[in-house]
Amino acid sequence: MIVDSKVKKMKTVLESLFRHRRAVAREAYLVWKHFAALPHLASPYRNEIHSRSELNPKNYSHFFDFLQVVGEAIFPSERSSFSEGRLICYPDQPTEDDTDSCWFFLNGIATSPPVALLNGKELARVFRRPIHLIHTPTNSAAIDLVRSFHARTLRKDGDLSRPAFEIIKSALLEKERVVLLGHSQGTIISSYIVRKLLKDPQLKSLTKKLEVYCLAGVADSFRLDPELTESEGRSVPYVEHFANEGDFFAQIGVLAHLERTDGPLFCLDKTGHLLNEHYLSRLTQGEYCNSNSRLFKYVDGGKPTDTDYITEQSQKASRDSEPSN
Repeated sequence: MIVDSKVKKMKTVLESLFRHRRAVAREAYLVWKHFAALPHLASPYRNEIHSRSELNPKNYSHFFDFLQVVGEAIFPSERSSFSEGRLICYPDQPTEDDTDSCWFFLNGIATSPPVALLNGKELARVFRRPIHLIHTPTNSAAIDLVRSFHARTLRKDGDLSRPAFEIIKSALLEKERVVLLGHSQGTIISSYIVRKLLKDPQLKSLTKKLEVYCLAGVADSFRLDPELTESEGRSVPYVEHFANEGDFFAQIGVLAHLERTDGPLFCLDKTGHLLNEHYLSRLTQGEYCNSNSRLFKYVDGGKPTDTDYITEQSQKASRDSEPSN
């Protein structure tokens, strides 16, 4: 029976690969094309002295936490999420936010609990808002990549997005604004969440309250709702993308699929894939967007207005009229 089950599972996988053979071939080509960028995923190291780098053992509570980070990234194992939106990272100096809002963070691959906490604390510090962690556990970097490939290329997200979808749906039913920050693999999950919300007639209108910010995007598509976008006069849900042009995963993700990605894209001619080390430190200085993006206006407790939504057209006009970074 066990052998039959394994044979059946293998047959299903092979059928799926054959059915999506064009997408698989596309992925293989993108990996080959950008392979030279792989060694730069974690570089430069200590890019900004003010950022709490994921690579620095001193930024963790105990050295054991750093060993856990390395061990979980290397050794395969089934692990459970340590936070499904309930664990909250609070800032030392919270902003007096007058909106009924809630902020969530979806982590990337190879993210153990200590890394998720480090990311959450840094996000809370940067934006001066409580950050709810939706932790996608790592089963090792290698297995995480396979799961991401399965979700993105074979269009089978399995249990990857289900827990996060239910959390975001509940928040949208209760709050006036929900902000979802996704990094790396978290952008794939974010795209699935948006897709599921827009497919449900009873939930579709809730996306007017949703803002999604994708950093180091790996998702190969991100679609908005054209009818709601037209009626609201802005993107619905609202989304922005941030990418380093030398980031391997951004290269095979958002940067390779611009025609299938809605929402303004902000790029820097930089390397690195880590959230704290390579993205947040640059975002807080307004390097990606000449200080124009809506997400940047949240930095240090800022409060964007209803006129601070960026369209792809206005972003292009701004980019054409200003010197590039």
